[in-house]
Amino acid sequence: MSFKILDRYILKNFLGTFIMTELIILVLAIVVDMSEKIDKFLNYEAPMSHILTYYMDFCIYYGSMYMSLVVFLAATIFTSQFAARSEIIAIFSAGVKYDRFLRPYIIGAVIITLVSLMFNNFIIPSSNIRRLAFEEKYVKGGKSFDEEYKQNIHKQIAPGQIIYMQEWRTKTNTGNRFTLETYDSTGVMIKKLNADYISYDKDSSTFKLTTCFIRDINPDGTERLRSEYSIDTAFAFTPDDFAMEKNVGEKKNTIELSQIIEKEIERGSAGVRALKTERYKRLSMPFSTIILTVLAVTLCSRKKRGGTGINIAIGITLMAAYLFMLRIFETIAAQGTDAFPLLWVWIPNILFTIIAYYTYKNAKK
Repeated sequence: MSFKILDRYILKNFLGTFIMTELIILVLAIVVDMSEKIDKFLNYEAPMSHILTYYMDFCIYYGSMYMSLVVFLAATIFTSQFAARSEIIAIFSAGVKYDRFLRPYIIGAVIITLVSLMFNNFIIPSSNIRRLAFEEKYVKGGKSFDEEYKQNIHKQIAPGQIIYMQEWRTKTNTGNRFTLETYDSTGVMIKKLNADYISYDKDSSTFKLTTCFIRDINPDGTERLRSEYSIDTAFAFTPDDFAMEKNVGEKKNTIELSQIIEKEIERGSAGVRALKTERYKRLSMPFSTIILTVLAVTLCSRKKRGGTGINIAIGITLMAAYLFMLRIFETIAAQGTDAFPLLWVWIPNILFTIIAYYTYKNAKK
């Protein structure tokens, strides 16, 4: 058996097992999801063509999201069967080094990683627009409370300008308890505007403020207070600037997402951390494919008592552990208060890289 034949044999069977495993899991996922949502589809009269498109987008989203875990399971199944048939022993007996044996697996993992990167960064976001819109209309039956109401908005909308609003209603473009604070270049407040009510006119692109109180602060520290019942004015922002669309991070490709992040950083948005986590996740998940492939192969390349079954059981246990860690650290990354969301997103990969290195060194002995 030449080395080229070995490469083709392992690569073809590894990728074939991955594709079959992915298809089986997606079919099962569709069956489970449809059984839970069929009543809502019928209740909201979802057209069949829309349902088919939704499940195509469903497969794109979940298939890519868990691709690295499916690769891990596929590598575990194929390598366990490979070892059970004593083919791996024959390969090593022919003088093939362990690193050489591992090479076609790495090639396959890199191919899948590149595909996953393309999907995560550019294809899934556009697919998510359709998927989330379908769920909003035919699963939730309309707009959710979170989409209609934005509460406790606190943002820097321009250098030296910070707004606060207790509540904004996106459906009517109205809000209450509005505050606009203006600061000079040294960070000293020079003006504060308060209004009990605020509304936006799309036609004229102006805001109407009702029951207003204006506080002007002079350089010498003296203040001038005045009040107005109603003010019509234009601001350097629109409702889109502070009423960010729900799931906006999932609907933008990575280039668009990076632009939004830069804009939200300038405004001091509280949601910028979640957007950064989404961007970091699009890179960390695909690269975990290589790590998990090495881990699966090094765990299963030796023949064990219990055969394929014990390897699959170990594989599923490690998959569950990885998924649990992923969810925990993603939540910390998105909602924490420290300055290290990138580190939190990558911690599962770092820990599993250490485990994979240990099993790799063990398998080479």
